[in-house]
Amino acid sequence: MSAVSGSTSGGHKRSLAELLANRPKKTDRKAESSNKSLQEAALYLLSCRQDINQFLLEVESPPRKKVCDNDGSASANFQKSSTITDTFIASALRDQALHLNLPPNILGAKAAVCNIQKICREVTDGAEGTMLSQEQRDRLTGFLQTLKGLVAENCFSRSVFLKQMWGLERPPMVEVIWHLQNLDVVGLEDLLESCKDPHWAVDWFCRELHSLILHMEKSPDVGFCEQMISGFLTVLIGKAFSKSSVSGKNSECPKLTKISLSILDKMLSWFLDFIPEAQNDPSYKPGVEQYWLIAYNASRYRARVIPELLEDFFTHTLSQTLIYKPKLKVSDAIRLQGGWSFVKTCPLLTDLYRKLFVLLSAEKLSSQIQKVLDTQEVNWHHVLACVSCLVVCQPEAQQLVKDLLSRLLFQAFETYELEYLITAFLIARQSALEGPAAFMSYTEWFKCTFGTASSCHNTTKKSLVFLLKFLSDLVPYETPQYLKVHILHPPFVATKFRPLLMEYITLAKTRLSDMKVSIEDMGLYEDLSVGSDKDQTQPRAQQDIEKAVQIFTNTGKIPASVMEASIFRRPYFTSRFLPALLAPRLLPEAPDSLMLLIDALKRADKIPPAMISSYLDACELEKHRKLEGNEEMDVSLNEEPMARLQAALWELRPFITDPRRYDEISSQVAVISGRLAAVVGSANMDAVPMMSQSLFAKSVEELEPQELAVADLLLTSFCQCVMAASSTNPPDRQGLWPSLYVKMLCGHSRVLYAVLGRTLQLLCPQAELLRDSHVVGLAVFSVHLHESRTSLTAPNIEVNALEKFWELVLSPQNLKSVSVTLRFCMAAVSYACCKFSLFSPGASLDCIPPLFMSKLQHLLPRLVLETRQERLMEEGEDRPVDYRSMLFPSRSWKEAAVALWRQSHLQQLLREETFQLCFRDWLMWEMNLGYDKDPLCDTERQEYQRWALNCCFLPESSAKGGCGNDLEIACSTMVDAVLEFCCSAGSQPSHTRTGIADILCRLQELVCDLLSQSHLGKLHSMTFLFNVFHQRLEVSSGSMRTSARLRRQLELAMCARILLGFPSTFLISTSSERSNSGLDCEDFFKFINRELKNIGQRGCTLPYDITAHFFRGLLGASTQCEDPSDAVNSILRAAHSRCPIILTSAALWWPQLDPAIECQWSRLLGGNLPKEIEILRDIQSDVDRCLSHHTSPSLTDNMLLSAAVLHFTIRRKQIGHGGILPLLDRKSVQQMLDSLLFFSVMDLIPVILKGREGSKKELENCRSIIHCLEERGGSWATAFHPTKEKYLIVLHQAASDDSCHLLPLAFFSLAPCLPMDGAGVQQDFVCIALEMYDRFVQLFVDGSPHLDQVDTNEVFSNGRQFLLNCIRKCPPASSMFRSRLPQIADSWEEKDPELAALLRNLHQPSHDEDLLFDEPDLF
Repeated sequence: MSAVSGSTSGGHKRSLAELLANRPKKTDRKAESSNKSLQEAALYLLSCRQDINQFLLEVESPPRKKVCDNDGSASANFQKSSTITDTFIASALRDQALHLNLPPNILGAKAAVCNIQKICREVTDGAEGTMLSQEQRDRLTGFLQTLKGLVAENCFSRSVFLKQMWGLERPPMVEVIWHLQNLDVVGLEDLLESCKDPHWAVDWFCRELHSLILHMEKSPDVGFCEQMISGFLTVLIGKAFSKSSVSGKNSECPKLTKISLSILDKMLSWFLDFIPEAQNDPSYKPGVEQYWLIAYNASRYRARVIPELLEDFFTHTLSQTLIYKPKLKVSDAIRLQGGWSFVKTCPLLTDLYRKLFVLLSAEKLSSQIQKVLDTQEVNWHHVLACVSCLVVCQPEAQQLVKDLLSRLLFQAFETYELEYLITAFLIARQSALEGPAAFMSYTEWFKCTFGTASSCHNTTKKSLVFLLKFLSDLVPYETPQYLKVHILHPPFVATKFRPLLMEYITLAKTRLSDMKVSIEDMGLYEDLSVGSDKDQTQPRAQQDIEKAVQIFTNTGKIPASVMEASIFRRPYFTSRFLPALLAPRLLPEAPDSLMLLIDALKRADKIPPAMISSYLDACELEKHRKLEGNEEMDVSLNEEPMARLQAALWELRPFITDPRRYDEISSQVAVISGRLAAVVGSANMDAVPMMSQSLFAKSVEELEPQELAVADLLLTSFCQCVMAASSTNPPDRQGLWPSLYVKMLCGHSRVLYAVLGRTLQLLCPQAELLRDSHVVGLAVFSVHLHESRTSLTAPNIEVNALEKFWELVLSPQNLKSVSVTLRFCMAAVSYACCKFSLFSPGASLDCIPPLFMSKLQHLLPRLVLETRQERLMEEGEDRPVDYRSMLFPSRSWKEAAVALWRQSHLQQLLREETFQLCFRDWLMWEMNLGYDKDPLCDTERQEYQRWALNCCFLPESSAKGGCGNDLEIACSTMVDAVLEFCCSAGSQPSHTRTGIADILCRLQELVCDLLSQSHLGKLHSMTFLFNVFHQRLEVSSGSMRTSARLRRQLELAMCARILLGFPSTFLISTSSERSNSGLDCEDFFKFINRELKNIGQRGCTLPYDITAHFFRGLLGASTQCEDPSDAVNSILRAAHSRCPIILTSAALWWPQLDPAIECQWSRLLGGNLPKEIEILRDIQSDVDRCLSHHTSPSLTDNMLLSAAVLHFTIRRKQIGHGGILPLLDRKSVQQMLDSLLFFSVMDLIPVILKGREGSKKELENCRSIIHCLEERGGSWATAFHPTKEKYLIVLHQAASDDSCHLLPLAFFSLAPCLPMDGAGVQQDFVCIALEMYDRFVQLFVDGSPHLDQVDTNEVFSNGRQFLLNCIRKCPPASSMFRSRLPQIADSWEEKDPELAALLRNLHQPSHDEDLLFDEPDLF
């Protein structure tokens, strides 16, 4: 053979093909003929002597040259050479077959098997035994190319070849099969189909695949191995799920289908065997089995497998996984379910499910799970892990799982099959394990499903018994958390079936007792999360405190549940609730809601005094430690959990920048949640904060160092992810990662509490330190927090907590934070517009907090002057939104703001009702933006406010938040807003300068515009503003709480300030009757009588500024009348009966009023003063003369005015009443003395309330007047009780409500100091004293705050004793009085039995009394 083959000079043997293909061409025809003869002779010789096996191995394809001629002759030469080679080999093979008397195709097939066996033997003898070496692979490839030529020449039999292959002692390795299939010599399906024993074929091929996977762990060419597996799987999937097998087109298809399906199932079983049975096994580490996951990578089968077949394969794989080795019982599933959450499940299983979920929709997954559950026995571990993976990885799966649960429950109560009910409970609990971002809590599900009268178990008694029996059967296997849910939130049952429910509750409580879990440790408002069995008694107590503080803040009363716990759950109340309530802390300067609740419990005797004392001492110690800086900084950050959390956050970034890996984000977020839970557990951060607003921390002092570290890490990671994602894709193509991230945080209440507290700190006190990237990141976080607001529905979180958080975040706290707030709103709005296509027609407007839009409308025109110009561009000039310029302004954020503002789409959005900035909100924000926070100077601020009023809010309709060009509406809104702000700003530090002065200036300007219209012939009544005052003050009029009273006093003082800021003529309305102009003060008088007389503690007078303002307005408005003097007189005469406090105030302030009135009158009109003013001057002159010369004062028609002038003059000159009283004329002296006594009592009340011991002067004045009254036959008690006498009614009308309310206090402070003889002789006095005593008792019952500084016990005991003595010394009662005594005595039976008995004795006639002399009752 070597001689024939020839050799080169270097000794290298050339192949026969090279010799035949590359002989030099001869131009001599004779020489060519000679060579041809020689070649034929050589072929004849070879055909007689050649070994066909060795011959086929020697034949190789000639090497192809790299250089190609221009005409492509090299390619043509190669094809020609291959054809010559194939023809030559086929010819030689036929000759040999003829010589052996065999068919050529059979001989070729046998020779091929022998040669392949020889090549494989050289490899299998080595160490690896799995893969060919590169040299052998090249030899095999060349040989298979030869076989392809023999197939074309019909010299190769596939059936014989397959038979010979299966006849080998050791079938060829898997790589040989791959090359046979890849070169289209023999397919895998042909090889498997030709095997006589299908089971042996399955075992053999699976062993080969195992060897291949084992080789991949050490092989450098993993890609080639993956290519082989994908190629084989393509064939197996196509044959296993082929539709032709169903139709029966080929009789062998069922056999091949069975083999292919068996291989796939056996490989899946091999893979599932590696999943550890122990939950969260720390010793397990993924090995070579993870390489089989490439079989379920859908992207590898594109354009190679029909999508329907691939979907069938994935569905079959899911079903086989769910039913694999169903050895766990339901009881085991109930017991072990807590360790099968997404994070705790083996990554092999979760990765398998995630790859299957890529191709299968959530609807198909849900239906397939139900189908498997209905028809087969399942592996509960795999099923519940699949449910966890489904709700975590598929956002729309939550509703589908709810629907699945509804169907299962319907079937359960329709057929009374326990399997359906058990399945529903297991799936609901498993879904709840993944947190609120994935599914509702188990508590909420159980309440919604079984907590109403329309629930499925309430249809019949059989249904109820079915449910309760099921729950009872679960009791031995339940964990404490689930039992607590069933006890605290039991199923709804009718009253007649209540004993059945109580049997179950008793059983559950007994089980808890057996597990040594006390029912007393359950919180009052406990939100049962069922993810852990650890003792969390302290967090429960903190949750109870939070809820109790919230209820107390809203109602002002101690919650009923707390009061009940103090009685019926005493151990929990004393050992858990009170220690958590009285945890030492740094007390605020002003008492907060928590401190007020503690004080209320202390007054209710629910907290021992010793515990209160210890609490205050501990708080004081905490204050000193804070001041000295010696607080213990326990910064043990538990490095390992924190490091693992940081690593998980870092691993999230590659997923959000690669769109091809978006489907892996949900699983990574679940990993972050699990590691965050480890950090949370290590720092006990699950505790719910003790705050009235539990959603966030208002100051960084409320956060522990551990919490700050976690919050900073989470926010930093989020901002970095925003930057990374935005650098590659616009927001609308960044996937769901921000939503998943924020929803994950919502599932960790304490972590969210810390994150929001840190966000508040960054955007408010530290706003000037933030960069644009920080502002953008926090804005994106805020948008998605608003999107996830439905996840914030825990019992310890109040309903509007998130809205309050936005209000605090968007309230600038310093000069530089205003611009940061604007940039923050710009970034949030720009991101929302890009992320949710907000500018598109029909887009949802619920994707951004409306407050952000409103703040943008407020601050942008305020700080950027260009935006105050035309607000809309022409339609053709509108440019598309460039999200990069909006989120990351390169030059100036103001230019980006102008570009955003001029978007017509944005302006259209701002017209939506949801985003409108109403006039009232604008006013509140302007007032809140004080001078120390406002970047505008005074001139710029006034210019902006006038522009906003005149160009924006006045012309806009009320439907769009404006005033509809109505000045009255504008003024009313401004007054209401000012009063509201005055009360809300009462808690701010005194040094804070608000913007209320500027708004009051704008209000004055509008009022002036309104009054100027009156001069144009359009008369305006100012009734609308007084109505605003009344409406505001009526809200807190009935409350006795100190806070409500203080709020009312603030509002009343602001009302007075607003009135004083208006032109004085505003108080007086001008009316026109029969072409004659007149004055009307009815509105002002009504406001004084109802509200303004209660300002301060003046008793029966108004402050000087209000009194002077009224008289200035009265004189000024009179100039519009034809007879000014008569107009003034008519108003003052009306004041005698309609508003007497005006006259008493004038009497008090007359020395200051007189020159001011005279000066104004002479300036306006000149001439004599009006008659009523002259009367005031005359009375004052007469009183001055009387006091100077000790003469009797002159009598006037108005005794009240004379008495007022006399009283206030005596008080002003600091002389006693004793010297002037004898000088009074006896004519009409009763009215004068009653009035003087009433005014003196008004002076006595404030002295008593202040607790002064120096009240002897006021008491002496009262005693002197009373003595004078009694000497002249009058009764001093009538001054305390208005009768039908008109002057007494007017007197009480002039007094403030508080003074009239406290008249009983003055009565019983004064009465014991008087002699009893004169007091006890009148029955009318006893009646009045009884009424005063009744009202005095009511003061105690109502808990009047006025009595805090008074020794009420002494006053009450002395007053009561005085009343009893009066009754004892009362003369025999008349028949009329006696007829009323039984009714009076009955009313005192429960409140004061001794007084009731004494009144009944008074009702009995004396034995010595002659009834004949009793006056008959004629009428």
